[in-house]
Amino acid sequence: MKRLLILFSAPLLLFGDSINTNITFTGDLRVSIRTITQAFSTLGYRVDIDSLRMQEDKGILNATVISNKVLTPSLLAENLQEQNIRIEKAHFDPKKGLSLVLDTRNAIWNTVLLGRDEGTELKRASTAQWFRVEEAQHIRIEPPYVGKWYPEIAVFDGAMNLLSSFRSLDTKEEFRFELPKGAYYLKISNAQGMKVLKEGMWIESITSGR
Repeated sequence: MKRLLILFSAPLLLFGDSINTNITFTGDLRVSIRTITQAFSTLGYRVDIDSLRMQEDKGILNATVISNKVLTPSLLAENLQEQNIRIEKAHFDPKKGLSLVLDTRNAIWNTVLLGRDEGTELKRASTAQWFRVEEAQHIRIEPPYVGKWYPEIAVFDGAMNLLSSFRSLDTKEEFRFELPKGAYYLKISNAQGMKVLKEGMWIESITSGR
């Protein structure tokens, strides 16, 4: 790893420019894409996917990485590691662009973990909110204003396969539900658009019966 990081240390992306990127990964498709793009976007780099194909047990992703800041490979490597992604090969060619071979078999999207009997207040939520959770948790969600929230909930397993979903046609003052077996990721949105949730939201994991 140290040798890879040394070879992969000089800034690659000039301000306002873009770089062609080829990434070969070994792991679940949904989680791999989510965690790889998150590693880039955390540093302010947008990943525009040009093509994606599966070949036997590997995925091959071709993309254009765009940013208004210098892409620092060492910081990118740190962010990939935070998503539990291992860099197997890294190479940069001024003409061909950036090439990465990544082991994403143990990748975990490094989003907010909602622990048991814990809560968090979200302010100015303008996009769907994602959390890591544990199965059998009881969740309570409360919007900022009474009667102005149409819950839209989706629960996924560790490979981001959909386990359950709910979309309300009626407004709710609050919403409570139990996470199903195998739950790992939770997505919370508003069925009538996210404008209401721009004012914030409270979400907590509660003990059953509270």
